[in-house]
Amino acid sequence: MAEVIDLDVLRPEQHLFKLGGEQIDVSYIPTGLAFDIDEIVLEMGKLDQKKVTKGDKAELRKAFDLGVKLCAVFCQWKHPDMTMQWFMENTTAAQVRDLGEAIKEALSHAYEGIDRKNVEATQES
Repeated sequence: MAEVIDLDVLRPEQHLFKLGGEQIDVSYIPTGLAFDIDEIVLEMGKLDQKKVTKGDKAELRKAFDLGVKLCAVFCQWKHPDMTMQWFMENTTAAQVRDLGEAIKEALSHAYEGIDRKNVEATQES
């Protein structure tokens, strides 16, 4: 009998945010978005954290714009009206920060793969 590898275990439980009256599931990054989201997160990692900490306006603006872009790219997948302009007009910096952090966390979990899930399933048994 052939071994069946259960890929459904890779899909995490929903982690919902409500924003602009919409429920946004940030539990996973859809395959079609993974590359774009990864590129934005890599750009965020290139920011000069010393400048950000010191309050450098140009670097802070880059960080803010990348955070808005991250949220917009992710949300537009299911909610096309949630553009960067929409985020600039309808959200606070704290909402963008919290949603962005959840998206980055989902991206890191996306790369963990099936081994982690299989280990968890074995430990629960």
